[in-house]
Amino acid sequence: MFGQQNSGLDALLHRPRPSAWQLFLRNPSVFITRKLYSWRRIAKATRDTEPEVSVVCISDTHNSQCEIPTGDILIHAGDLTQSGSLEELQATITWLHNQPHQVKLVVAGNHDLLLDSNKDSQDGKAAMGRQKLEWGSINYLQDDSITVSVRGRRLKIYGSPKSPRQGNWAFQYLREDDVWEHKIPDDTDILITHGPPRGHLDLTNLGCHHLLRELWRVHPLLHVFGHVHEGYGHEWVQFDAFQAAYERVILARGGLWNLIGAFKAFVLSLFVPPVEATCQLVNPALVGGLRDDLRRKPITVYI
Repeated sequence: MFGQQNSGLDALLHRPRPSAWQLFLRNPSVFITRKLYSWRRIAKATRDTEPEVSVVCISDTHNSQCEIPTGDILIHAGDLTQSGSLEELQATITWLHNQPHQVKLVVAGNHDLLLDSNKDSQDGKAAMGRQKLEWGSINYLQDDSITVSVRGRRLKIYGSPKSPRQGNWAFQYLREDDVWEHKIPDDTDILITHGPPRGHLDLTNLGCHHLLRELWRVHPLLHVFGHVHEGYGHEWVQFDAFQAAYERVILARGGLWNLIGAFKAFVLSLFVPPVEATCQLVNPALVGGLRDDLRRKPITVYI
């Protein structure tokens, strides 16, 4: 059950970033729109009346361990392991438990097979293995919420291990299935999912458009995800007309009229004050590279 699985998913998710010329030839409309989106003006939200909370984000460690910066909250957005065995999981959980952060939050990923009861074998060994896990100071979230108090602020956090299906892995759903509709509480401050939303830090097209729609509905302060290793990075989103036009191009995989609409929205955005960006997106996948031989640094944000 916990042996090495087919590498087709890994090859897809961990493929190297194509060159700019390759991207342009593949889809000129998407390439141009993404370039416009990278030039948008960002007005970052400020919180003068509330203390800032530092959030250290990691994901997709796949049994590797690194030096983690200090902070108020530590988040791991899934794929703690490579094969999902009890021994792998406990080693990573113990490492995270020993970190000094006041609040530690973890969701599973598709590689963390032991944590998905739908993948249990009939002999009951997986269920017994889950019971042996010692989470210590870690809050493990599986499609549920927790409210924490940090620096005098109460923050509601929702976490889910789900990602679109590719292969026979844990916590996955058919891409066309809407498993997200109204599942995320309206008052969520921090959203943690293993899979990314479509069009953001996901190599353009590997994220979920249903999750993207929920992101627009909830407007969290922070969304942390992983899964797509080469999507590593940080992004502010503003939920404005130009972002909507950009996403229409991405969801439609291009199109001349969509490109014209995005260009028009971009030009118009230059003549009005930018919408304040209140939401940060983070893909902190620590493992990367063609053969997962690259080790990246955790990403720290402030909310």
